Amino acid sequence: MSQQTTSRNVCVITNVDSLLGYALAYRFLEAIRNNEDPTADSKRKIRILCRDTQGLELKRLEEMGAELMKVNYKEEEKLREAMKNVLAVVLIPENSSNRLKEAENLLKAAKHQDVKHVGLISFVGVDRIHKSGEEANSNEFRNLKEYHQIEKMVKESFSGNKHCIVRHQVFNQLYYFMAPRLEGQNQLPLPVKKDAKWGSVNMIDVVEAIHNLARKSHEQARNNTPDADAFYNKNIYELTMDRTMTAENMAHEIGQGLDREEMRFEEISGSDFRKYLESMKDDKRFKERPDAHGDPSEGRDGWWSIPIGKFLNDQNIETMIEFWRLACHNQQDVHSDDLRKLLERQPQNLKQYFKTNREQFRRFK
Repeated sequence: MSQQTTSRNVCVITNVDSLLGYALAYRFLEAIRNNEDPTADSKRKIRILCRDTQGLELKRLEEMGAELMKVNYKEEEKLREAMKNVLAVVLIPENSSNRLKEAENLLKAAKHQDVKHVGLISFVGVDRIHKSGEEANSNEFRNLKEYHQIEKMVKESFSGNKHCIVRHQVFNQLYYFMAPRLEGQNQLPLPVKKDAKWGSVNMIDVVEAIHNLARKSHEQARNNTPDADAFYNKNIYELTMDRTMTAENMAHEIGQGLDREEMRFEEISGSDFRKYLESMKDDKRFKERPDAHGDPSEGRDGWWSIPIGKFLNDQNIETMIEFWRLACHNQQDVHSDDLRKLLERQPQNLKQYFKTNREQFRRFK
């Protein structure tokens, strides 16, 4: 390994304004603070990119040791500055109308600064849109198609073993926004057919899996043993549960977890789902992160993994709807063993997740 590579000690996490970006940054910073990998470079840094540095949430990460950097993805020089001394980038595409161009600009800056590895976070199913029968120019899956296009950009810019793509299913944490209906009306309202199959995962498990993947891959690179375990050098990981379920089955498991046996699924339109989430965006219950001290080892959400209303912008809501729309085309019945292997344990199932976080959901009733 060259001296240039070993002198790079910065890992960049983009889009820390998002729920996943924030949770990932928290986990990586926590690992450094707790010295979880004593053989790692003690001078390593986590640089987090965001659109706005204001607010208590990002200050918390800065207090944990993060190097906070506000970026405008149109400013080429600023992006190149963000990529200085960077060994690896975790690219979480922005929830914006300019997502494609912003990802392209960041990848160009990373390439210019000779970043060694890019990990992209994407969605399960983006490679299956063509099987849905929709025309290539249709806007039905505009957001998911953009994720797939970004995947292609990453593969082209950082070919071979210089990239990996991590796809995940919809997060269980999304259901906090539905807590008023879950707890108040015993209903799970979703824009999906009752017999469509899809999967839902605990974001804490996904975050832990990504952290383990980064740690193992870095360890192999540091020891110059890239072939020690080929599993940690794949280009694509599908972080899913070991089985998919129908919405009716999910409602039943959620009801059991919340101790509400009469929980029922209600199929609603995409427009009604959009209106509901837009109302939750401004709901006072979701204005600020709750003072929740969770235990990730038990799958219990803390303040870093509970969503708030500001995450519900138009692109984020539309992406969720597209995920279920693809399920209606029978293209989300996807399952893999990657999540279990990265965790080295079974991921938390839906019933366990809701049972563990029962009191958290009740506070949003």
